[in-house]
Amino acid sequence: MPLSYKETTQPAAEPITLDQARTQLVIASSFTDDDDLISSLIVAARQFVEQKMNRAIYTRTMKLFLDFFPYPTYGTTVNPNDRHCLFGTFWHELAIRLPKPGCASVTSITYVDLTGTTQTLDPSTYYVDVNSEPARIVPQPGLYWPYSQSYLPNSVCVTYVAGTYGDGVEVDNCPQTIKQAMLLLMGHWYANREAVTEQNMQILPLAVDSLLERWKYYGP
Repeated sequence: MPLSYKETTQPAAEPITLDQARTQLVIASSFTDDDDLISSLIVAARQFVEQKMNRAIYTRTMKLFLDFFPYPTYGTTVNPNDRHCLFGTFWHELAIRLPKPGCASVTSITYVDLTGTTQTLDPSTYYVDVNSEPARIVPQPGLYWPYSQSYLPNSVCVTYVAGTYGDGVEVDNCPQTIKQAMLLLMGHWYANREAVTEQNMQILPLAVDSLLERWKYYGP
């Protein structure tokens, strides 16, 4: 089924501080008129590289919406020796995969039941694998996903905290190459404030795309 997800909060911090951005842009300490513009460029650069990497840098709350819980269809990656009815029924495509890795935690899973009532799943009934990319949620052994309202789009909602490199405040593990890519973007946008230019500009080797390549996530 197609992915439907959105951010519901913003990160508590940005990978680049205002002072770091001002140093990159070679702005005199006495000149502060462009500080609001530079702050907006920091956010824009972070959003740009996150889109390029298909990854959340610092933690924020996200919601994934599904039309129904995933159920087995026997197209499994389970070991062939274990691919009989019991294992196939349980494991095949039961996993819910969370977009925008990494995942720090799952807050809740809600669904609309057959009576039209919104229910919250007991966290003890499912297992969250935050070490994989994407993170996976599966029912605990011997359990299954409940039946949701089949004729109601987005009847299942997973609320989770996405973020690969900490919260940016107490934990900041963002690689310097990602920060450098943001600085390059800000330098370009600050110097070129329109969508077009008469200059004959060229992309520099080892620039933004090269700096981000190592950290890109190519999944959903």
